Amino acid sequence: MLWQNIAIAGTGAWVPPVRSGHEPWDRAATEQPSLAALNGFTSAAVSTDSTATQMAARAGLKALRHADVAGADLSLLVHANFQDGDHYTPAPYLLRVLGGPDTNGIELGAASDGGAAALVVAAEHLTARPDAKAALVTAAGRFPEERWGHSQEMNYVPGDAGAAAVLTRGTGFARLVATAHATEPQLEMLTRARTGPVGADRSFPIEETGFMPHIDALQRSTRRCIETVLEETGVRPADISHVVSIAIGSVVLDLVLAGSPLNVRSGETAWTFGRHLGHAGPCDVLLALDRMFRSGTLRAGERILVVSFGVGFRWTSALLEVTHDHAAAVPAGRSTKE
Repeated sequence: MLWQNIAIAGTGAWVPPVRSGHEPWDRAATEQPSLAALNGFTSAAVSTDSTATQMAARAGLKALRHADVAGADLSLLVHANFQDGDHYTPAPYLLRVLGGPDTNGIELGAASDGGAAALVVAAEHLTARPDAKAALVTAAGRFPEERWGHSQEMNYVPGDAGAAAVLTRGTGFARLVATAHATEPQLEMLTRARTGPVGADRSFPIEETGFMPHIDALQRSTRRCIETVLEETGVRPADISHVVSIAIGSVVLDLVLAGSPLNVRSGETAWTFGRHLGHAGPCDVLLALDRMFRSGTLRAGERILVVSFGVGFRWTSALLEVTHDHAAAVPAGRSTKE
């Protein structure tokens, strides 16, 4: 899908304190390292006093200020969430904090692909509504120990965070050039919650098998998504300046990207940032984009390729083109209501 006149005008992130040392993934030298440590994780962001939706709201405020867009100018707020036990209907909460009287709010559930998929939903909204000024994408994940403490057995460490992006028409910080989707619906049974007595564990089969038995499907759809975007735009792999991936771990990413035409490994992607925060579900790609746009290192004409996927299984790839050189300083922007 090629896009016209759709841009990312601002981003935001809210990351709670990062914990490292004396954690399960950082065992003493006399013990065997955990599978998560072997997969490259060093630490994780852990929220003890904020819900996922509260973190998304804080990230959304930062994104609106970054974009110099008022909440009243938003026609759509699309929130990507995953198993939010604190807010069963997070979009209305976010509308109250971030939106205006004419803003519509929806939740999007696409697991770890949610952040990238929400960008596409926002772009579709702006394309279909010529009178719409701006759309806000938010994402959040919080993974309490009592539910997700065993995740290291799947080779990863979950991290808590909120992230956001504002999409508008015009140039913005980066132009949305093209996107592509892929699915492997035959694998959906891997994320069916088991039934049992009330209060019993409702874990998924994928939490026992991990990703490795399904690596062929992961490679196939990742390759198809990337190739579609490159072919539609005529961009070569060598023309890609930055690759933004979900933070699922170096071993898994290396295997997933091995079948793609990019010829990159995890260490050449945004994973070098994500490994310290943990896998923050639908937030990963938005967190990485926020870090890039605020770093002061991006230059006009550079291309960013987003490679996202989530259990279910669904993929989104997106090609962005930086519109101008970025300074590290962030404009104060317009205030929004708290």
